[in-house]
Amino acid sequence: MTETNFLPEERGLRRNLAAAYRLIALFGWDDHVATHLSARLPDGSYLLNPFGLMFEEITASSLIRVDMEGNVISPPDVSLNVAGYTVHSGVLGARDDIHCAIHLHTHDGVAVSALEEGFLPLSQTALLIHSDIAYHEFEGVVAQKDERERLGRDLGAKNLMILRNHGTLAVGETIADAFYRIYTLEWCCTTQMRALASGHALRLPDIEAAKQVGSAMDWTSPQRFSLRVFWPAMLRKAERCCPGFDD
Repeated sequence: MTETNFLPEERGLRRNLAAAYRLIALFGWDDHVATHLSARLPDGSYLLNPFGLMFEEITASSLIRVDMEGNVISPPDVSLNVAGYTVHSGVLGARDDIHCAIHLHTHDGVAVSALEEGFLPLSQTALLIHSDIAYHEFEGVVAQKDERERLGRDLGAKNLMILRNHGTLAVGETIADAFYRIYTLEWCCTTQMRALASGHALRLPDIEAAKQVGSAMDWTSPQRFSLRVFWPAMLRKAERCCPGFDD
């Protein structure tokens, strides 16, 4: 199957999702063939990476279509990451407004997931997302079908989640929204671990100032930052640094 076989809407989703995979590899956030990103298609199925490809190898046409019960629709002879199905069917199935989910195992994201205090509001950037973070307790390798419901329940109305002792998760109405959120979360996890590694006492921001920053993002506007500025810039970076992702 080549990209020319896809309808325009699916072709656009495939191109954007493949760019996201390549950028994650470029930023060093990938974990060999593990972790996964998904994008919901108009028919209710979703795109996922074929199990066994490195993120730097993902192309728009190599993404597979999976239904909500874990059946690979196309191409039918490709392996499915069972944990990927569990995570993505769990969060995509929990809310109609979620059309993209990104799950990572970065060094700093996993480190923060193992801290008793979790994610800390240490910086202006952290305050943008601090109130939007949920937590999911560790239950072992995410392969049990009944964990899907608990993932959706724990995410609730929030758009970021720290999977305890495991990693990070971001969701969004669009690939742009989800990628902006995971980028921000991962940046802040790295900042947090560097601050903790300094060994010095941490200074938390003033509560009133923190509230102002936390309410600064408008996620309902069609002209929101993630769509208007952030993602177009990321696509340009993918075109420069990750040629071939849209094949």
